[in-house]
Amino acid sequence: MAKQPVAGECFEEVFLEYLRLRFEVEPLPHYVLAATHVCDETGRDYPAFVRAFMTWFAESFLFDEQGVFPAQSNNRDPADHRWRRFADCLDLLEGWRSKDLKAALEAQTDRLELVERVTQLRAEPRDDPAGKAQRVRAKETKTDAEVFDQMEEWFGERAHTLRRTYKKLAEPEQYMSGTIPIALVRTADGYAVWCIEVDREGAIRRAPR
Repeated sequence: MAKQPVAGECFEEVFLEYLRLRFEVEPLPHYVLAATHVCDETGRDYPAFVRAFMTWFAESFLFDEQGVFPAQSNNRDPADHRWRRFADCLDLLEGWRSKDLKAALEAQTDRLELVERVTQLRAEPRDDPAGKAQRVRAKETKTDAEVFDQMEEWFGERAHTLRRTYKKLAEPEQYMSGTIPIALVRTADGYAVWCIEVDREGAIRRAPR
């Protein structure tokens, strides 16, 4: 099921919502700290997800861990990997701080375009030759190999790089929410967060635009 975009005229408000949605998908402290910084700089109250995380963190430090910071990374998911997944939000944060969001927003638009093009091409019929003895193919629409090969020239990236980027954006290994935020983009009226939704079968559907 598609999700309507979360929109608003104020970048800070939309950015805080983007951080909240990202935190619901993957509860990294990076999103909480970024939201805390925005709120501190603009005099806003902390959103509910920030307050809830701070409460958990304080109780873990004071009682469960007894003075030891709760583990924020592990061998399967080290800290540098988590920073790379947070990198686009850091770009937005730094662009906001420097009052120059152009590059960060263009990168966000590229993220959205990648997901939309994959969705579109996956629905198109295959154009390669029929199978042996003209057998009916089990899959009538384009394979992922065809999809990402076709997008190489458009994006100027190798197919395997595009596939890896798409998987990181739209096929997370774990998520707390079925709604997956893809990108924060500029609109005619301000800014919007575009999301996709994972249905019961795990299929990903594109958001309206």
